Amino acid sequence: MYNKGLFNSWVPGILYLLLIIVLTAVILLINPLNPSNISLMVSSTGVMMEYYIWGNYAAIIGFSIVLPFIWRNKTRFRSKELLITALSVMAIMSVVVTQATIGEVVVAACLIFGVAKMVAMVEMLLPIMGILKAENDKKVFYAVFYPISIMSSQFGGYLSSSASLHIGWEAVHYYSAATLLLSAMLCVVVCHNQRFDRKMPYIYLDWFGVSLYISALMSLAYIYAFGKQQDWFQSQNIIWAVVIMITSVIALITRQLIIKHPFLSFKIYKIPQVRYALLFLVFQGLFMGVGSIMSIYTSAILGYNWIVNCELALMTLPGIFLAGYVSFHWGKNKMPLKMYVFSGFAAYFLYTVMLYFIMAPGLNISQLYLPQILNGYGMCALFIGVWIYQFDKVPPQMDVILPSVAPVMVFRSFIMLGFFTTLFGWMQYKFQIQSVGDLAVYFDAMLMSHNTTVGALRDVQLSAILAANKKLLGYIIIAGVGVLIFTLLHSFGRRKYGFTPFKTLF
Repeated sequence: MYNKGLFNSWVPGILYLLLIIVLTAVILLINPLNPSNISLMVSSTGVMMEYYIWGNYAAIIGFSIVLPFIWRNKTRFRSKELLITALSVMAIMSVVVTQATIGEVVVAACLIFGVAKMVAMVEMLLPIMGILKAENDKKVFYAVFYPISIMSSQFGGYLSSSASLHIGWEAVHYYSAATLLLSAMLCVVVCHNQRFDRKMPYIYLDWFGVSLYISALMSLAYIYAFGKQQDWFQSQNIIWAVVIMITSVIALITRQLIIKHPFLSFKIYKIPQVRYALLFLVFQGLFMGVGSIMSIYTSAILGYNWIVNCELALMTLPGIFLAGYVSFHWGKNKMPLKMYVFSGFAAYFLYTVMLYFIMAPGLNISQLYLPQILNGYGMCALFIGVWIYQFDKVPPQMDVILPSVAPVMVFRSFIMLGFFTTLFGWMQYKFQIQSVGDLAVYFDAMLMSHNTTVGALRDVQLSAILAANKKLLGYIIIAGVGVLIFTLLHSFGRRKYGFTPFKTLF
């Protein structure tokens, strides 16, 4: 007998809803690493910061690994087995990250944590879709789930950072592990023992393709994490990582095209709409990379610590909520997707423009609230809008969608975000050196003598950082104008030529 639900029949409706909320909150809020706490972790364990950055990327890669065969997992094992195992593995890996003093162990634990978290999250998605009555209307589901997911990430980072200040980051991980184990014990009691569907064996799985996929992405993550520290292509390690990545990508694509049961599916990329959506994901990565410039400004110029930065990140929540609210009514009224996506890029563009004009050494934190709200709206609107546009014409069969989602998700959340974050970090460093050279013409030997030397050098350095940030933001603004124009001119799957220019535009 099959059971499409998650809990036993004796669980009442109100308790069913409460359990869904609690388990989903636990899974979303707990992560193997909090980027804000990395400096604390480095000082405690002695592990290089770059390993924790690599581990943060590895967790995202882990999310995508399991997606192509997640449906086979769900039919092969019971939901109870999957949830208990995933939550237990997440708890163990959280403790491993806390205790590890070897960088490679941290990275491996984050990768496994990401796999387990996606397995657990998928188990919660179907009940959530049933509660939202969104099985046949994915727009409703995206309008609700994406804001909740993004807001949970921001709020979870703040809770972790705030708790780390009072009880230490190690205790935060231990409490997280205990919470996960308690959730697993709860699942032992309330989850049923019936199967979701007919049992499917683990055959025809392309394990070698999975290995190539992991090899390619982990090599790229190593380049992103260690590139600056090892001076890019001056390092043999970086060169070897590039060679491994390129070789793995070529072998992976070739293998997926020739074998009968591929790990990944490239069928959907024949659809023009999907290819255009990938271009929009590149544009989204461009604006998401602005966050690294913002971080440099708040830390180096304004002197904010990790707690203040996390509090500032909470100001994205109103914008995220607004984007979800607008998306819900936009889809409910069947309005054209173009202007919703355009509103996301426009919000990001205004966020960048405002940062360019308000960046100053003595800025009040309240002046950053509106840019952060725009940042939150743009991020959530594009997460929803571009995703809907990308999979609007894709056949709804699971064997087509799931093997196709993994590359798209990792392209958006890892490849593009990591690329632009790394690129902007490199450009900012180069512009900073150039700015120091430009400011050198104003050096005065009398001003650089006696007690004013340290202060003068510090002022020059801060001025160089600020000038480099503004120059980089200026280039992004110029690129942003092109993005806005392209978005307005793109047809978004509708007829390219209508009877009037108004129909063509909207």
